[in-house]
Amino acid sequence: MQRLYYHFGIVLITTLLAIWTVVSKPVNFGLDLKGGIEVIIYPQVDKALKEQYSKYAESIISLLEKNGYPVVDYKVSSKGIVLELLETPNVEKVKRLLQKEFGNIFQVSVEGKVLKISLTEVAYKKFKETIIERTIEVLRNRVDHLGVSQAVVTRLGDKYIYVELPGVLNIEQAKEIIGKTAKLEFLLVLDMAKDKNKLLKEAQGLKGVKVLPGDNGYWYLVKYPPAITGSDLSDAYPTTDSYGKPAVGFSLSPSAAQRFAEFTQKNIGKPMAIVLDNRVVSAPVIRARISDKGIITGQFTPQEVKNLVVILKGGALPTDLKIEEIRVIGPMLGKAAIRQGMLAFIGGIVLLTLILFWRYKVAGITATVAVFHNALLLWAGLALLGATLTLPGIAGIILNMGIAVDSNVLIFERVKEELRKGATLLRAIDLGYRRALSAIVDSHITLLVAALILSQFDAGPVKGFAVVLAIGTIASFFSNVYMSKVLLDFVARKRWVKFSI
Repeated sequence: MQRLYYHFGIVLITTLLAIWTVVSKPVNFGLDLKGGIEVIIYPQVDKALKEQYSKYAESIISLLEKNGYPVVDYKVSSKGIVLELLETPNVEKVKRLLQKEFGNIFQVSVEGKVLKISLTEVAYKKFKETIIERTIEVLRNRVDHLGVSQAVVTRLGDKYIYVELPGVLNIEQAKEIIGKTAKLEFLLVLDMAKDKNKLLKEAQGLKGVKVLPGDNGYWYLVKYPPAITGSDLSDAYPTTDSYGKPAVGFSLSPSAAQRFAEFTQKNIGKPMAIVLDNRVVSAPVIRARISDKGIITGQFTPQEVKNLVVILKGGALPTDLKIEEIRVIGPMLGKAAIRQGMLAFIGGIVLLTLILFWRYKVAGITATVAVFHNALLLWAGLALLGATLTLPGIAGIILNMGIAVDSNVLIFERVKEELRKGATLLRAIDLGYRRALSAIVDSHITLLVAALILSQFDAGPVKGFAVVLAIGTIASFFSNVYMSKVLLDFVARKRWVKFSI
């Protein structure tokens, strides 16, 4: 009996911990239960490819001219680089030059004096995959910094990205956070004016310059490359400027801080453009050497500052995004699903209790208590792991109830077999559990393997079902095998239980 009390203690401690977890850590609800926004996004790979070709073009032109092939003109598109040379090139020589400099990533063709260069099929697929994977990574960082619980960011087919934002109902905020490229650059200002044409004339003949619009109605002639970019930031946070207006504070990585300190030291007294997505948000004059910290000022509202902080922390997108579809899903569907799920759960428990009591009397009551305990552990497991409960997850909970009862029915029938052979009640219970255990373990392992396979799917509903199935299977083994035996041993010793054989 003393050993039985020891097992009772384990069950009691586990139950109290589960209750504490359920009370202190609420379970997250998925989009289908909580409501929110779902977005289908198309990363503009062709635009990113054109930009990449532009970068390649500068290096390729320099390489060709160094090796005796002057370039007269060139054009860049998403299909490749077209260069007009002063004379007809040797194709094999050009291929060797490109291979030595860039590796086996280009395919080359020549039509007279026109040289056409583009990525190979393998290199293009690798570039496309990199863009999509980097976009997913940045979007995940952004929604994490936004504080959205259990957001889903995953691939949809070979060119789309699917995003779920549970609890977010503001479409404009979702578009701002998800769709903004957030290309941040700090550039030296060469000149500024309200007349764009004036600056364009100044830019003629100059290398590494660009004319950009500003938020204040001015145009800016800026010099590239940038001193630092958004990728150099180690942190971003809301703050205020010297006039108390909303601004964004930032910290730099050690290597970037050194570069920025040298840049600002060299250009004291000159204006510096803070450029976000090719638009100058402010152009303060550098008054002193700046190293690891600074602020971004502009005509920001507090909400814009908050959004910008989230975007900068998440990082810049590798290309522009096109929002193909965006839908707001209201919470009313979730409320109805939760209500129906609870009704199904209560109805299932009532029916199970009646059937088990009719079939096994007091032993059936111990099985019902074990099922309730299984549900408690399942809910605590969801809360502890921070898992998200979805509509398929509710179906998983109800399915888990059936699995739990199945274990008890198997054990009880084994006990009855031992009683028919003449064993005492306590001996029959012990033997029944031992001989049913192998079948129960096999079935639970099979369910865990199935849950593991289902969890590999990126689809949110499938993954939600898999998580509930896995947690429920583990909880079922504890409640409906271990705890159920403890309860059955107790009522048998008290002579409260009888099996009809």
